[in-house]
Amino acid sequence: MHTKFRTYLFIFINLILSLAACSALAAEVRDIRVAQQEGVTRLVFELSDTAEHRIFPLSNPDRIVLDISGVDLNASVVNGLSALSSDVLMRVRYARRDSGVRFVLDLGQAAKAKSTVLAANGTYGPRILVELEYGARKPATIVKSLASLSKEKRDIVIAIDPGHGGKDPGALGKYNVREKDIVLSIGKELARRINAVDGFKAVLTRSTDKYLQLRDRSRVAREANADLMISIHADAFTKSSARGASVWALSLSGKSSEMGRWLAQQENSADLVGGISLDDKDQLLAEVLLDMSMNSTIQMSLNIGKSVLGEMKGVAVLHKNTVQQAGFVVLKSPDIPSILVETGFVSNKTEAKNLSSRTYRVKLAGSISKGVIEYFTKNAPDGTLVAWKQKQHSDYVYTVSKGDTLSEIARRNQVSLSILRQANKLNNDVIWIGQKLVIPAG
Repeated sequence: MHTKFRTYLFIFINLILSLAACSALAAEVRDIRVAQQEGVTRLVFELSDTAEHRIFPLSNPDRIVLDISGVDLNASVVNGLSALSSDVLMRVRYARRDSGVRFVLDLGQAAKAKSTVLAANGTYGPRILVELEYGARKPATIVKSLASLSKEKRDIVIAIDPGHGGKDPGALGKYNVREKDIVLSIGKELARRINAVDGFKAVLTRSTDKYLQLRDRSRVAREANADLMISIHADAFTKSSARGASVWALSLSGKSSEMGRWLAQQENSADLVGGISLDDKDQLLAEVLLDMSMNSTIQMSLNIGKSVLGEMKGVAVLHKNTVQQAGFVVLKSPDIPSILVETGFVSNKTEAKNLSSRTYRVKLAGSISKGVIEYFTKNAPDGTLVAWKQKQHSDYVYTVSKGDTLSEIARRNQVSLSILRQANKLNNDVIWIGQKLVIPAG
């Protein structure tokens, strides 16, 4: 009985300690806002609950340390810390410490720091206000909230064009399969999957059984400022043995004929190609600009097509193992990379049966979206949320100051000494004032 009592007591004490630990970390830092005024930078640390803190300065180099007890960090705050800066604030670093978080504010010059606790109100939770006062006098400028910085970055826009529609049924296949129905289903599922990924946005040329002219489909993509256009189709052939999915991009011969159309038609001369208007350019310059734009667009289309094809082979039988090229009208936007996906042959019994299955169509749409997202994640356009997020995890360069040691720099930046040496090709720990050191991300 005595042994059982000790066992129960041990379990009870551990339960109490676990609950206490959870309680101690119940609060979190929800957001950090920065504002810049004349000679003063203000940082507001918004919390979900009240918490104790302390603040103190360090020199060589100048920095301010803020310790907040009993809190954790919201994931969005962690991802965007390096985006915070002002006239005096170079960057904000953090480290989990004991039962809380330590923030280190790296400064560009000496500054006086003071903190104030602000009570919760109807709009915000409890807050810790940190004011950095320094000598420089600058015009008032507002630096926006960390939580809103990511919202200013644009999405990568994918235009999805389910072929045919309305009075145009497209190919008619086995088991009464109609191309226009199959591709609309795949297109809508593809759009749903792309929209589910942060930083991506899908635009459908049609979401109902609607007929569109071929040029109107490209126009939808242009008006949406699309980064890519995907046209979805399903083949039919006189021989029922023909089968397999394929991906197509514009051919060089298709490019030549399209250049002639763009340069010959007066209404197109004022259009933007790669962000440059052709209306004030002479014929030769316009041809050069258009040729450069289309060459770049075709190559990017081929690269995206390769990524998509690589994912599709895990779901569908491929008609060809490489991206094919042809002069499809729907692929001819000069400055929008475009691919055409043939999802299979509805004239083939096996593929008509597959394409009639929602499960198969969902898998096919999933493979296409995976290929697109994988490509743009590796090649995110400037100004997009995806590119911005990647920069938050990139390396940065630190200039050695008086009093610095390599081990202290490694400790401050939460990187091991051996990794810091390796990143800078150092054989020992000797550094000098003014030396530039690469601080590895993460």
